Amino acid sequence: MGAAAEDVRELPRLVDVRIPGWRTPRLCYARELDLRVGYRVVVETELGQFIGKVALTPRRRQPHTRPYNILRLATAEDLRRDDEHREKGREIRKEAQKLARDHRIEKVFFIGCDLSLDGSYVEVKYQADREADLAPVREGIERRYGVRAALRRFTFIERSGSAGGCDTCGRPLCCAIWSGARNLGPVNIRLAKQQGVTPNEKILGCCGEVKCCMRYEHEVYKEFKERAPFKNSRVRLGEREGRVVDYSMVRDAVFVKFGPQRDDTELVPLSRLAPYNEGIRPAGDEEDA
Repeated sequence: MGAAAEDVRELPRLVDVRIPGWRTPRLCYARELDLRVGYRVVVETELGQFIGKVALTPRRRQPHTRPYNILRLATAEDLRRDDEHREKGREIRKEAQKLARDHRIEKVFFIGCDLSLDGSYVEVKYQADREADLAPVREGIERRYGVRAALRRFTFIERSGSAGGCDTCGRPLCCAIWSGARNLGPVNIRLAKQQGVTPNEKILGCCGEVKCCMRYEHEVYKEFKERAPFKNSRVRLGEREGRVVDYSMVRDAVFVKFGPQRDDTELVPLSRLAPYNEGIRPAGDEEDA
């Protein structure tokens, strides 16, 4: 126990920070700063310095991606400049729409603009049915404002994470507070079926896509099924024999029906089935061996 605590203390202190207009929060080194949810901080990125908001309480953990550096808590001067950039961002967004009309670029709608803290980098977000050649718009913005500009298509799912809110579980959206939400790979109906969940509106998030948590939990379900008996397979428990009808991954157990009546179904831990059935392994069996 003491060794485990010592290992945790060796890990870096990390925190998830939401930067306005970015797809998901970014993982940052918290160092020894006093950071709490909602605090605004200045983050150093490859695109420049940005003001972000702390999304989760800092803790020591293994980084899943290369963290950014937090330079300082945002000062009054930092916040004043950020407010000025918002006004300038609205102006640049309108200019981008005008340039698109001038160059006859249709069905492109500019929805937001974010500037780095020093104002040298501008990212303009747009919505469109497909990718469009917006080089004339980018070049026009760079000439007029003397900045380095980038135009990025912003999808509906990204807007959902940027807006934030709570899901049906009562907790904030994963994509709004957790830097790893979109690093787990695609989320689709196939994952729900593999977890034994019937596809319906309950597994859909606010963005209309399958909830990110289903991808987060997928590896655990996959590992459990490798240790558990197949559904509808026959298993023995002492002198009794029954049929597996369902899983309870959280309890590391399966539901076994031992007779014809509904009440004949029992929740049986894998640890009780393992001595009587080959191929069944309870959780932690390999570590205990």
